[in-house]
Amino acid sequence: MSLNIFSPATALFIRFYARCFNFPYEEMGYELQHMFRQLEREQLTEEDFSYLEQVLNVVNSYQGEELKNLRDTYLYLFGHVQGDKPACPYFASELSKILNLRYNADPFLDRLMDSDLLLDADEPLDSIINYLEYLSLLYESADEKDIINFKKFNDQHIFSWIPAFCDRLFRSSQISFYREVALGLGEFILESGEFQA
Repeated sequence: MSLNIFSPATALFIRFYARCFNFPYEEMGYELQHMFRQLEREQLTEEDFSYLEQVLNVVNSYQGEELKNLRDTYLYLFGHVQGDKPACPYFASELSKILNLRYNADPFLDRLMDSDLLLDADEPLDSIINYLEYLSLLYESADEKDIINFKKFNDQHIFSWIPAFCDRLFRSSQISFYREVALGLGEFILESGEFQA
């Protein structure tokens, strides 16, 4: 299966996964449901339906967890708790060091700073949230003339660390929600390497 970057739903799928990495809060379940409903209303391709099914798995697994458990797991996976390093840091520079990946985030950070994205001051600039939000922005403005540059960006900045992150997230999480996020995002990112117009 390959990903159609010109499908109107593609940017929404990426934005959905970006929201999954926010600290869990009271209304987050409703927000994820709302995004799922937005995706349902799009004109989906046959390929989109398999991604939509995985998004539903993420929403259902979120609803099946207690908020305290989600928060504790979030801190264990991504936060610094009592001086411990996170089990699965979600920013590129830290994860690259841990996994000995040969990835330099500086060119991405230059692009990010030149973009129109509103950046969260509490997040490291090279957090997965910023990568996914920026990627979503690229999908929204995808132009057939720019497909080669788009593929080059994915090869250089997305495939360099996000599949490794998803693998580590799946292995590090003890709860279904983050495992489903890892499965869905990992599949989506890997299949985005096979573009269709």
